[in-house]
Amino acid sequence: MKRFEIRKFYMEHLRTIGRVLYIFFGFLSVAILILDFGFYYPEEWKVYVTVSIRILVSFFIGYESLHILFTDKKWKEYLDLHKIELIILLMLGLEVVYEKNIISILKSYHISGEDTTLIFLSANQFLFLFSNLAHFFRLSKKRESKKLNPSFVFVGSFAFIISLGICFLHFPKSSFGTVNTIDIVFTTISATCVTGLATVDISSQFTLTGQLVILLLIQVGGLGLMTLTSFFSIFLTGKGSVSDTLMVKDLLSEETMGRAKEILKQITIQTLTIELIGAVLLFYLFPTDFPLPLPEKIYYSVFHSISAFCNAGFSLLPNGLATESFRESEGFLSIIMLLIVFGGLGFPVIYQIRSKVLKPFDHKFRWSITSKLVFFMTTFLVLFGCFSFFFLENHLSLKDLPIEKKIFHSLFYSITTRTAGFNTFDLSLMGYPMTFISFFLMWVGASPISTGGGIKTTTLAISFLNIRNQIRGKENMEIGHRMIANSTISRASATIVLSLFVIFISIFCLLLTENAPFIDLCFEVVSAFGTVGLTRGLTPHLSDFGKILICVVMFVGRVGILTLLIALSKKVDHIAYEYPKEYVVVG
Repeated sequence: MKRFEIRKFYMEHLRTIGRVLYIFFGFLSVAILILDFGFYYPEEWKVYVTVSIRILVSFFIGYESLHILFTDKKWKEYLDLHKIELIILLMLGLEVVYEKNIISILKSYHISGEDTTLIFLSANQFLFLFSNLAHFFRLSKKRESKKLNPSFVFVGSFAFIISLGICFLHFPKSSFGTVNTIDIVFTTISATCVTGLATVDISSQFTLTGQLVILLLIQVGGLGLMTLTSFFSIFLTGKGSVSDTLMVKDLLSEETMGRAKEILKQITIQTLTIELIGAVLLFYLFPTDFPLPLPEKIYYSVFHSISAFCNAGFSLLPNGLATESFRESEGFLSIIMLLIVFGGLGFPVIYQIRSKVLKPFDHKFRWSITSKLVFFMTTFLVLFGCFSFFFLENHLSLKDLPIEKKIFHSLFYSITTRTAGFNTFDLSLMGYPMTFISFFLMWVGASPISTGGGIKTTTLAISFLNIRNQIRGKENMEIGHRMIANSTISRASATIVLSLFVIFISIFCLLLTENAPFIDLCFEVVSAFGTVGLTRGLTPHLSDFGKILICVVMFVGRVGILTLLIALSKKVDHIAYEYPKEYVVVG
């Protein structure tokens, strides 16, 4: 009875005050985090910052503990709704109990006492912000009343994260003070659109803070902000609204809401799992003749694992993977290739692969038509690119290599050309025939709902099958005892036409402003559209107008020109009548 009275008093008098303080401390937490990582401040401020962070953490622990004690819900229901807060509460508790042990471990890796304290407190800050994010999605219900266009949300999410990235990379602690605004904008868009083109060397021009911002942009850009936010809303915060689930269903092009929710959860979990496994393998296969301190070696492994899976192509090495130690490390490059392929297959395809591996004898399992087309086209394009590179470059860029290395680097180039952007040699040495084939590979790109760009493998497959149907006089397109919807065929055709329109217009504009060889300009535009990131050395020498144009092409290539136009256009109302049909002479 006494507990009930205390709970009643808490709910009536203290809960509202607690929520107001929670919101206030949330904003304060963001401000302190930005101050800590973005700005240089006087040494005497450090004491106040440290005390503020400890107060924030103590408040969070007390606030969540009171919620647990005085909840009016059943324990199981409360645990389902507050998973993330309870996990964070447990982590913070462990940090407080084992603070001295954690600090001593960090110091054993030659990290200074001040840096150790900053890392420890920053971890608390991130956990606190993560909890605020969970609360935000749970309490924000206004979105349910608005029917948003999924294409608009998808495009808008990329524009939003690009804006944040530009702000963060402008902070004094993000760079060494010599990076121009246009280069920061270019780097931000390239990272968010997982392209990899860069006008400056990120390893020498950006500090560790700036590099971490770039890495975060790559991760968010690879997964897509809408995927991450919906993941928080639907999975971590216990439940999601019907509008959330419908939007995700449309974004993933799934037939049912239940399947869309399941795939959404698996997308995030599988991405982090694959990147973690990739980082561990890269760490153990790190070239021994490129010595780095242990913390840097771990950081380099994690950075390249995320960059490879997200098909970004960014590297912390001055010459990328063309650095001799890495170019000669077949083990390291093999893991990079596997990560690129997994990232380019598409999340629904990875989900199906996982289901088949976990239940190999499930008779109800059926590969989707999308998965079948992705497997066929990916295999065809990889082999086509590998054989083409091997035979066309045998006496050019590959001339000084033994036969087994020629085959290996031909395979690596074929895989990386389709939206990844890592290179193991100077592309200016490549002959024109292979350069033209590279245009094709970059233009096609990866598969739908993946981390890559381009028109997508399934788009090309559907278009070829449509051409075959036209030649044979067949009206319906059938694949694997399934009839393909006319809307899919129309979308594929429109995507190809619009992509060529964007590429041709962009090349024409660059011809007006840039003094560079025509082949290099074409390569730059196609690479940007396919979010590949390969260049023949032109990127750093682009004019400001050229950089802005390539930024636009990268953004269009990542979100998709058709998706962008749908997002910007007003949807027409369906009409209940039809005009008489008339045939127009074409072709």
